[in-house]
Amino acid sequence: MIYERFRPGILPGLLFVCLVSGCGKTNSGVAPVAAPAREAVKPAYATEVIKLTAAIEHGLSLRARQPDNTLIPLEVVSLYQERARLTGSYDDYAKAEALLASLSSKPKLSVSQCMAQARLHFTLHRLKQASAVLEGCGATAEPSELAALRADIALYSGRYRDAERTYRDLVNDVGITPHFVRLGLLKKWVGSPGEAAALLEAAERRYHGDSPTMRAWLKLQRGLLALERGRFDEALAMYRLAEDALSGWWLIDEHIAEVHLLNGKIAEAKRIYESVIERTGSPEFMDALAQIEQQLGNVEQVNKLTAQARSIYTERLRAFPEAAAGHALDHFLKSQADAAQALTLAQKNYQTRPFGEAAIGLAKAWIMSGKPERAKPLIEAQLASGWDTAETWWILSEIQLQLRRDAQAARARAEALRRNPQSEKMYAYTASISKSR
Repeated sequence: MIYERFRPGILPGLLFVCLVSGCGKTNSGVAPVAAPAREAVKPAYATEVIKLTAAIEHGLSLRARQPDNTLIPLEVVSLYQERARLTGSYDDYAKAEALLASLSSKPKLSVSQCMAQARLHFTLHRLKQASAVLEGCGATAEPSELAALRADIALYSGRYRDAERTYRDLVNDVGITPHFVRLGLLKKWVGSPGEAAALLEAAERRYHGDSPTMRAWLKLQRGLLALERGRFDEALAMYRLAEDALSGWWLIDEHIAEVHLLNGKIAEAKRIYESVIERTGSPEFMDALAQIEQQLGNVEQVNKLTAQARSIYTERLRAFPEAAAGHALDHFLKSQADAAQALTLAQKNYQTRPFGEAAIGLAKAWIMSGKPERAKPLIEAQLASGWDTAETWWILSEIQLQLRRDAQAARARAEALRRNPQSEKMYAYTASISKSR
C-alpha cells in the first residue's frame, strides 16, 4: 500500500490563522499549562463550520453597509481561507481571491492588503508571486510576521538552512505558538524527530487560545510525527486526543483510517473513508478507498472511484494549478498508464515548490517513466541540502535497485529503516506501481 502523507498545503494555512488571530500571544512564557479536563460533550466540527459561516456572512453584511472600510473585507478574506482549510473546499479560496482582488484597484496597496495578498499567494503555493508581493509590503509591516513568511517561502523553496535560522531566531526572540510549530515541522523534515517532538509539545503548551480547531491540529501534528517514526500506536493515541478536541473533523478521521489501514484493519479503514468521502467529496480519499477496493477485488468500484477522483482533480488543476498539483500528482502516480501525465505534473509541481516532498514526487515520476538515473541526483541533492526523512532514503533505495546498485540500495534502505522501521510498509513505491501494471 502507498502511504498517504499529510498534505503539506494545510500546514502553513493553519499557522497563518494562528498569526492573524494571535494564538499564544497572551502568554509566551515557558510554564506548562495543565491539560483541560475532558468535556462531557466534545466540541463538534460542524459547530466550528457554522461559526465561521456566520462570521463570514456578518462580515459581508458589514462591508455592504461600510463600502469604504477596507479592513472588514480583509477579515472576511482570512475567514474564507480558514473555512477552506477546515472543510477542504476549494470554493472559499476562489471567494477569498475575488474579494481581495476587489480591493486591489489602487496602484499601491496598504500594508494590510499587501500582507494578505502575499499570504494568499503562499497558501495557494504561488511562491514566486508571494515573494514578489512581500517585497513591496514596506518597512511598516510587522517584522516578525514578515520574517516568518519569508522563512516559509525559503522552506518550500528548498532553502532549509535559511528557514531554520529565521525560525530559531523567532522562537528565541518572540516564542509564540506558531514559531515553535514552524521550527518543529522543519526539524522533523531535516532529520531531528526528537527535537521536533519537543518543539511541537512546547507549541501546544504555549497555546492558550480557545480554538478547538487549533488544539486538534496541534495534536494531529504530534500524531503525524509519531507515524513518520513508525510508531502507529502512539500516532493513533494522538489522533484520538485530537478527536477529543474537535469531534467530527474529517481530517482527524482520515488519519485514523490511515493507521487502521497500515495495521491491516481494512474493514475499519474502509468504513471511515466512505464516511469522509460522503462528508467532503474529496478525491484524495476516493483514491484511498479505491486502493482498498482493489485489495478486495472490487474492480468496478475501483474504476468508479478513480474516475470520480480524476474528474475533480482535473477541475481543481484548472482553477488552482499550483495548489492542486501535489495532491493530483499522487493520483496520477498510482497507475503506469499515467506515467507521461504524472511526469509533466511532477515537473510543474517541483518548479513551483522545489522542496523535499515535491522532489520525492518528481523522483517517483522519473521511476515510473523508466528513468531512475534522472531521479538519483534529484534525491541526493535534497539529502545534501538537509532534507532528511525516512521516505527520502527509501525512495533512494528504490532508485539504486532500479540502477542495479545493490550495495548502495542496501545502505539507503538501512538509513530509511533506522529512521522509521515501518518504511517498507509506508513508502514502498516501485512495488505498488508493478501491481497496477
